Amino acid sequence: MAEAKPNILIIDDEPGVCWALSELAKSMGYDAQAASEAEKGLEVLASGGVDVVVLDIQLPGLNGLEALPKISADHPQVPVVVITAHGTMETAVAAVQRGAFEYLLKPVDMATLKTVLAAAVERRRREAELAAPPEPVSDSDIVGQCPQMQEVFKQIALVARTEMGVLIQGETGSGKELVARAIHRFSRRGGGPFVAVNCSLLTGELVGSELFGHEKGAFTGADRAVPGKVEIASGGTLLLDEVGDLSGEAQARLLRFLDDGEFYRVGSAQPRRADVRVVAATNRSLRAAAMGGTFRRDLFFRLSAVTIELPPLRDRGSDIQLLIDHFLAESAAAGMTDDARGLLAGCAFPGNVRELRHAIEHAAAMAGRQPIGPEHLPDAIIRPAASAEGATLAQWAERLLGRVLASGDPNAYEQLIHRWERPVLEAAMTRFDGNQARIAEALGMHRSTLRKRLRGYGLIAPDHRESPQP
Repeated sequence: MAEAKPNILIIDDEPGVCWALSELAKSMGYDAQAASEAEKGLEVLASGGVDVVVLDIQLPGLNGLEALPKISADHPQVPVVVITAHGTMETAVAAVQRGAFEYLLKPVDMATLKTVLAAAVERRRREAELAAPPEPVSDSDIVGQCPQMQEVFKQIALVARTEMGVLIQGETGSGKELVARAIHRFSRRGGGPFVAVNCSLLTGELVGSELFGHEKGAFTGADRAVPGKVEIASGGTLLLDEVGDLSGEAQARLLRFLDDGEFYRVGSAQPRRADVRVVAATNRSLRAAAMGGTFRRDLFFRLSAVTIELPPLRDRGSDIQLLIDHFLAESAAAGMTDDARGLLAGCAFPGNVRELRHAIEHAAAMAGRQPIGPEHLPDAIIRPAASAEGATLAQWAERLLGRVLASGDPNAYEQLIHRWERPVLEAAMTRFDGNQARIAEALGMHRSTLRKRLRGYGLIAPDHRESPQP
């Protein structure tokens, strides 16, 4: 007797999606059936024979997140693959913690879904049960819908229900502390304290005292006993921000604490204990530091059971518009013009989300009760070449390109050249005190070409010529 084919149930109110996913399932040798509502899907499940469910979140009547706990409770052996076109960190966390096998963002990449379905069918064959931890209830400041952020949300959901060490890596301003706070909030420690320590500020005796506390008289100025951040965070989460900057001695003390949960206050021989989950963050590659010998390898592996990589803002595509709207609402601004949005969209933002937030806060203060326009934005955005002193040439070019493309000018290339060339020639006029012969020689230009460009940009008088002597 032939073995029954795995049966995939697709619950989605879009007929086109149901057809496409059904065809994919059939191409893999599976059977497939579809339901346009969660209630109908639950009836199909109750009749038996379903091996895997593909569940949309946005459904008429009972939505996917509401249906998911019912499926997990009544059919714990059936893996559920959640798909949605409206992904947030909250929906990702809720989906995973309510029992989802996988979480994917629409439009679904068929190759990815194929891999996920195969894994779900294999899970179903082994009849492994998925746990369903308590569901989250609060909102988050982490905003994003790009695939990279969806992956971050999923990782937060998975690691929050464990006690594994988590290392968060990302550029300055990309939101590492927000991710750490989310892990804490969705964990069993969510009701306990969250304590953050900037390791780059810890030097000398301050390292041991700040992390583990000190007794009265332990050193000059220690006029009373003070608990350290480890003690204060007991029962909760300790974030070690910029952990790569810890001294060798501090790394050794931290490793001992992670190994046995014991520590000593400075000036005390009495061991103490603290129940703390340690989350680490860094803006550089801690693995490279460990392999290069500037960070302890054993401590690196203890801290990085799971590594979450945060993407820089410049790689997050349309997320910038979501973030703009988010920060506009936070700032209670009266809106923003399309021109201002275009300028922001064209920025490289080396300071990432933090820089964008500060730019909008600044602009909201400058604009008052009127919509934010380009004139209200910080100089670093309006005139990046003049004010972003530390910006690289590539960052300047990226900003300039974004601004020209956002303008919709059909002569985009000419506009790029004009916007680039004028400040260069202005700088040359300043450097050489307006001496055109020296400028032409320095830039390798013919004098007549230089004069033409200078006139075109209004840097010399339109009728400027060498007049013959009478």
